[in-house]
Amino acid sequence: MDLFQNNEYLLFDGAMGTYLAEKYEGSVNRCEVTNLKHPERVTSVHREYIAAGARAIKTNTFSANTFSIGEDLETVLRVVDAGCACAREAADEDTLIFASMGPILYDDQKRCDLERQEIINRFLGNGVKCFLFETFAEPSVLIRAARYVKERCPDAYVICECTVAPDGYTQSGISAQGAINMMKDVGEIDAYGFNCTCGPMHMAHIAKTTDFYGKTVSIMPNAGYPTMEAGRTVFKSTPDYFAGQLKKSYLAGVRILGGCCGTTPVHIRAAKEALSKPSQAPGKPNEKIEIHAPGREEAPRVFHGKPVAVELDSPLDADGTFFVDAAQKLKAAGADYITVADCPIGRARADSSMLAAMLKSQYGIETLPHLTCRDRNLNASKALLLGLSLQGVRNVLVVTGDPIPNNRRGEIKSVFQFNSVLYADFIRDLNRTVFAGKPFRIMGALNVNAANFDAELKKAHKKEKAGITCFLTQPVYDGRAAENLVRAKKELASDLWAGIMPVVSYKNACFINNELAGIEIPAALCERFKNTDREQAADIAVETALSSVEMVKGTADGYYVITPLRRADIVCRIIKELKA
Repeated sequence: MDLFQNNEYLLFDGAMGTYLAEKYEGSVNRCEVTNLKHPERVTSVHREYIAAGARAIKTNTFSANTFSIGEDLETVLRVVDAGCACAREAADEDTLIFASMGPILYDDQKRCDLERQEIINRFLGNGVKCFLFETFAEPSVLIRAARYVKERCPDAYVICECTVAPDGYTQSGISAQGAINMMKDVGEIDAYGFNCTCGPMHMAHIAKTTDFYGKTVSIMPNAGYPTMEAGRTVFKSTPDYFAGQLKKSYLAGVRILGGCCGTTPVHIRAAKEALSKPSQAPGKPNEKIEIHAPGREEAPRVFHGKPVAVELDSPLDADGTFFVDAAQKLKAAGADYITVADCPIGRARADSSMLAAMLKSQYGIETLPHLTCRDRNLNASKALLLGLSLQGVRNVLVVTGDPIPNNRRGEIKSVFQFNSVLYADFIRDLNRTVFAGKPFRIMGALNVNAANFDAELKKAHKKEKAGITCFLTQPVYDGRAAENLVRAKKELASDLWAGIMPVVSYKNACFINNELAGIEIPAALCERFKNTDREQAADIAVETALSSVEMVKGTADGYYVITPLRRADIVCRIIKELKA
């Protein structure tokens, strides 16, 4: 089967589930059942993606199995029939229809395989001969599914996609390269690759660093990473950014492209435009430009006397060499605390509390671990606090925690027995009893960039009542954030440590704006990093970070400096200015 018809690539659609939820204000629970209840909605969404430029669409059947939708097999097969009908009604003569099948999350694999075969048979009975098995953690399951399809229909086309976290591993612990190695010699698989979990930049990196052995590759990233806004899960990546990153996957040799969670028709339209443009040949090196370095002509800044906490990313692997070395250098530069995030964006890193305890006990560095509510219940939280206390850690930052990406919620269960307010109150109660005489200082987060800062302040008042005595803020880049900090200072009794996060390159600025929640880099600042080399960009990073400090120095009780992309060297320069 020739999918490409003399084209260089095949563009798929985006995510039916998240787009239905967006269009109908979160009313979609099990989106596959919409095939039966509101087929006109599903058909309409298919048509939007086709109009945007998608030449291949996925049936709205990703979770159509008895374990995922909680219905009997007869109902599941009716959902499959209706999903095929919706896709056929929407498709034009050039549109390819792929049967979308996700994993069946049940321990009895033999039972799962038997049900999967029933569903495959139903697709074939509906005349669908193209299959997309997506978001799988186990390549062995994909191999069995592909072989069954080809046994029943030798001229079918089968795409198999695993899902890996940004660190390049599936939930079952198989590396991206290991997954491809397991599938590369399976003749029944026509194309393979990865989808979901990763945002477009991380997915492009995986596409560029994996050896696919010359086989056709399929890449379908999420539109960034999920965050909660007004109780809804949203994805932040802008269409242009998504399209630019997808183009990088294409330039790395990927021929089948599309989107997963959060990818809308607008994203697909932007991807179509980007992929249709001829690739730019490498240009000549840009001429160096003069950068105004801070402190050369200005009077020296005076910031000393306020505490400085520096956030340092914990390792993604078992090598802590950089982390320990950077922490020691930051302390030597004048950092009062090293603060460690607790698995941000739901991605596993070395445990923040264990690292904090190590820095405190082995190197005498004061630490501030983040503690999320996402991964621990009451017992686990108390046990952790007891351990921290025994290691001499006396400061904790309590946060609710980023949500687990949508596609992994069947594999990874969030706990969320607490929210940040309840967690703080729990620690305060332990301070009165278990930790009497050696209490924890409880700190919290304050988003000075929040669109609704009234609501943010309301939450902050609740946190204060629960025992929080210091807030670390989101990074300050503009006057509005600085004004919100002033307002918070007037209304809250707690100390406020202003967030300072240096931007280190144009690429870094684009990533923050498109894939990190709650932070917006002003366009003017982004532009300053264009056409700069590493040294020039570092000078701008220090200069602009200190400009942010200038905006808040009359208000902030301390500073919370976030280390970007392992650039501890830049942060050391900033700390030395703050402590001058």
